Order: sequence, then C-alpha cells, then structure tokens
Amino acid sequence: MKRNSTIAVAVAGLTALPALSGAVLAQDINQESDDVIQLDAIQLNASRRGVQTDTATSKTVIDQEEIEARQATSFGELLDSVPNVNLINGSLPQGSAVNIRGLGGQAGFYGTDGKVAVVVDGVASGAEEIYRNGSLLALEPELFREVAVTRGPSESFRYSSGAFGGTIEAETKDATDFLQDGDTFSLRQKFGYESNGDGLLSTTILSFAPNDRFDALAFFGYRDVGESEDGDGETRRNTDFEGPSGLVKLNYKLTDDATLTFGHTRTVLPETDVPYNAQDPDWNGVTVDRDTEDRTTYLSLNYDPVDNNLIDLEVFLYHKFEKLKIAHETLTSGIFNADHETESLGLRLENVARFVTGAVDHEFTTGIEVKRRERSAELLSGTYAGRNDASAPGGFDRSVSFYIADKMEIGDKLTLTPQLRYESQELESQNNIDMQQCFGPTSCRTSLGLPDGTTYDANAWTGALSARYAVTDEFAVFGSAAYNENLPILDDLRSTTNREKSEKATTFELGASYDGTDVVMEGDHLQAKLTAFRTEIWDGTSYSGIDETDLEGVELELNYASDLFYADFAAARTRGNINGTAAPFNYTPADTVQLTLGKKFLDEQLDVAVEAKHAFAHSRTTSTSGATAPSEDWTTYALSVGYKPDNGALEGTELRLGIENLFDETYRPFLTSPNRNAKGRNIKFTLAKTF
Repeated sequence: MKRNSTIAVAVAGLTALPALSGAVLAQDINQESDDVIQLDAIQLNASRRGVQTDTATSKTVIDQEEIEARQATSFGELLDSVPNVNLINGSLPQGSAVNIRGLGGQAGFYGTDGKVAVVVDGVASGAEEIYRNGSLLALEPELFREVAVTRGPSESFRYSSGAFGGTIEAETKDATDFLQDGDTFSLRQKFGYESNGDGLLSTTILSFAPNDRFDALAFFGYRDVGESEDGDGETRRNTDFEGPSGLVKLNYKLTDDATLTFGHTRTVLPETDVPYNAQDPDWNGVTVDRDTEDRTTYLSLNYDPVDNNLIDLEVFLYHKFEKLKIAHETLTSGIFNADHETESLGLRLENVARFVTGAVDHEFTTGIEVKRRERSAELLSGTYAGRNDASAPGGFDRSVSFYIADKMEIGDKLTLTPQLRYESQELESQNNIDMQQCFGPTSCRTSLGLPDGTTYDANAWTGALSARYAVTDEFAVFGSAAYNENLPILDDLRSTTNREKSEKATTFELGASYDGTDVVMEGDHLQAKLTAFRTEIWDGTSYSGIDETDLEGVELELNYASDLFYADFAAARTRGNINGTAAPFNYTPADTVQLTLGKKFLDEQLDVAVEAKHAFAHSRTTSTSGATAPSEDWTTYALSVGYKPDNGALEGTELRLGIENLFDETYRPFLTSPNRNAKGRNIKFTLAKTF
C-alpha cells in the first residue's frame, strides 16, 4: 500500500507539472519574437579534451574524436586519463573496477558496491558482488560515441541515491554519426592491431536513413588480444581475452514532436582455464572456465512539442541482463561452480519543463522510476545444485524512485540547481538455504540462508544544491553540497548488520573556473577548472571494519589551444582516513599529473600528440601485500598520430598510429596486484574507411 501510494503521488506530480508551472509563468515564453538576429558562427581553436567550465560539477567528457584517438583496448582504458579516476586491477575487462576519489568496487574483487554508478544509454549497469570476480568494465569501447565522467555525487540523482564517488555515463553510437547530409546509407569498416599481445580488432558499422523520419545503425565488433608483457618482457599471465560485441539502434519520428528509439547492445567475454581470482592469478591456484555476458535493451518514446516548452517528456522502458558463469571440473564449492545472473527491468518517466518566473529561467526536471532487479547464483554441482551459492545470496530488489531538479539561471551571473531524490526499496530473499560455503579444498564454513520470502524495507531522501556565479565573462566560482545514502544491495542479505542499514555520506565542493580567448595570442583559447572536495561517510558496510571514512582532495583540469599547438593538463590528489583516527583509508589513489601536447596540421586533417603521465609513490596504506600494498612512482609516455583526409582519393579514410608506454617502463599502479605489472610498450594501428 505504501509503495502504491508513492507511485500515485509521483505520477500525479509528473503529469500535473505543466499545469502547475504554467500558473506561475511570469511571461509567455511560447510567443516568438518577430525580430530574428542571425549571428555568425565563432570557431575556436580546440584541444583534444575540453574543460566543462560552464557547470558547477566536476565533469569530464570524452567525445568521439578522443575515443578514436585513444584506441582503447578495453572500456577501462577510456577512463584512466580522467583526474582522480583510477582502475582497480588495471584495464582488463574481467575482474576490474573503477575507483573515483578513492571509492568504487572494493579491491576490484566485486562487480559493484554502489559508490560508482555506470550508466549505458540511460540504463544503470553493475551486477551484484561476486567474490573475487566482477564484470563492471566488460564493455567494448568501440560501441560508444561519448563517455562522461562526473566525479562526486552532485548530479547523480537521476540514477542513484548512493553514488558517493561519481557517475560514468556512456552513450552508444548513432546512425547520424556516420551519415553526411543527403546520405541514405553508409558502411564503415575498421581494422586494428596492437603489438603487445598481438591484438586484433574488427568493427563493421552499417547506417541507413531512407528518409528524414527513420534511421538505423547495426554494429558488429570482434576483439582478440593475447597475453601481454610488462616492461621487463615478463608475461602478464591471463591477460588475454576475446569476444564479440554488437549494437542495434533504431530511431523513428512518429510525428514532428514524437520520436521512438530502440537500442540493444551485447558484449560477450568467454574464458577457458583461467585463474578463479580475476585480479590475482596466484590466489589459491584454482583455475576455472568463466563466461561473461552483458546485454542492455531499451525502448524510448520522446515527446517534445515545438509549441510547448513545458513538455519534453520521455517514457523509457529498459531491460538489463548481466551474467557471469563460473565452472570447475572437479571442485564442487559454490564459488567455483555457479551461474551468477542479475536481471533488471525498469520503467522511467521524465519530463523537462522550461519556463520563466520573474528574472529566473527554469529548467525543471521531474522523474519517476519503477525498477525490479532479480539476482541468482545457482550452483552447478554438489549437494545444493540449483540453489544459490552462500557467498552470493539471491532474491529480488524492488524499488520506486522519484527525483526533481531545477536548474535556475538568475540573471546572467548566478545559476542555482537544487536536486531531490526519494527512493523506496524492498529486498526479498529467494532460493537461499543453510549450506557449507568453501573457499578452497580445505577452507569451509557454514552459512545461514534466509527463508524464502524474507523481506527488508528501506527508503531514503537524498539531495544536493549546487551554485555557480560568473564573476566576469571568463571567471566563475562554484560550490555544491550533497547528501547521499547507499541503500543495501542483495549481497547484504548474508549480513545481519548490512541488510538493515544504509551507508550515508555528505560531500562538499568548492572551485573556480576560467574560460577565455585571446589570452596569449590572437585566436587562442584557455580553459581551467580547480575543484576541492570533502566527503564524509558513516554507517559503512562496504569495507570490513570501517564505519567512518573521511576523504578530501583537489582536482585541476586545464587546456590551451592556439594555431601553434594545444595542451591538456590534469592533476589530482586525494587523502583519506578511517573511523575518526589518523589511520589511512587504504583505497585512496596515488597522486597523479598528466600532460598532453599536440599539434594539428593540414587544416586539422593531421593530429600529432605526445602524452606524459606521472604517478607519485604511494605509501598511505596499512597493507603490505595485495592491490593496496605500497607502490613506487612511475612515469609513462605515449605518442599518437591521426590522419583524416577530407578530400581526394582518401576522403572518408581514417588512419591512426599510437605507441603506449613509449620507453617500455616497468611499473605497478597502486590498486593493482603485485603479481601483475602494467603493460609494456604497445604499438597500435587502426585503419577505418567509410563508404
């Protein structure tokens, strides 16, 4: 009854919004002026990556051009150049995780702990925790046209109540990305090779638009990478992987105001005779067969009437399937023989109303989401075959969420954005029984399974307020305050404490930005953004023995572009303590600085860049072994060359050459197992042609 009432109230608020907003309009925003002023386009010099100076959020956007230039082997390799974003277990697609400001998948052992949200085409990803495994980054990077990384929680409330660390939003390719004006069909074929591991890549993209109402894209990719070597020539065991990926996306304009979109992505990662521990290949010496699969399907209806600024409505229905099947020939322990599946089904309604009250321009967003997640980890052998593994309890996670955000532009100087989210959740145990749980041939314990139908309810009000003030046309200051709650996940059903409480956090940010032209010379462009933050977490459940975590740090992004050259610079520093003491939080990343220098030639057809990244030595940890053991400082260099002719016989062709770890440095990034150094020198080459 309580949940149904929440749905009714939220839907009523959403549907009544246009009428409510119309009642407070200070002027008729639908009336168009008879005087139209045509402005000439202003072309600014651009670096590889711009800085988001127009927002109070610590956000970095990796666009299609940068994705192509980076020639990433895995989805993780698209992220590790973002300040204060670090990869746990390196960039491998299996067993890896992402760490933002010290928060994320615990030691890379699990799929998710809720503190970092990964969203693909508007659908939240991240299977439940799976002991010493995880598939959070098992996504093919070639699928995406843009990846946006928001550090901190201030703009995560559309998708999550508990993304303390941040949110990663990935958007897949679209047919219009590959069709020129007037084209009805295109074929883009891409081949790639990398020397370290003899990696091969092939992607085929078909785009079709017979008229201005319908377009379609079909993508098929296949990647095969062998075991790579570190800088000393030592084999990085079990770093090989292969697998197909696919994408289908259709857009159809039902009317001038309504568009229907269908999307489906699939990535498969089969592995045979690999270490059970995807992070540390020497742990326990047990090898298994492991198959990872990720499928996302959605249907979206957008209604945006041109004559009504109060309605921009999206109805979004989605299905998410994440699978990790682990099998061993002789060992019957659950963790070595289980079929882990997480399936999500949800419906989201969201409306954006744009209106004016007095001197304030509003962009008012309201949304409601109803979601059902089912998790199972059925044992493949042994006494309890067909029941859930004790280390991965199964059941249902049902939730209803309602969120609002109002971006208020007050005059031409001040922007305030309050946000509020309410989430109501019910966890239900299913197919969990008392059983013996073994972590090896001789290490076992008895686990208590909850009876079927046992439920736990939780709810949370969370929110944030951000502000940005433009002191001048170039210089601005900003700040934000956020409160979050990370509600229990199904994995918490095995813990008496964790399933009955949520983790809570407050985050405060302060910063300044600069965005100016003609700074050093005529036509140049300089952007800079400095953000300081502090996050306090209490009622902790993700890390054993840690109830309170205090984090603070600073991030700097800067880019400069002129006719002579461009430069991108980023730096990050994070510190953390636990339980109100001076004891360090072992998961804070190493301090890093990164610089890219580049030059564009031949009317920007040829792009040459050199990138350097330095990580300082890290000893702020109590661990002496494993991924959180102290690490030494290291510096790597990379070279990239991209050539895209825009005329002649090679028009439509794209050639790229990259050399990573140019000087073959041997190093181990912090949060990576000591048994697995980083990859040594790697030469990459890709050739793409659009027909």
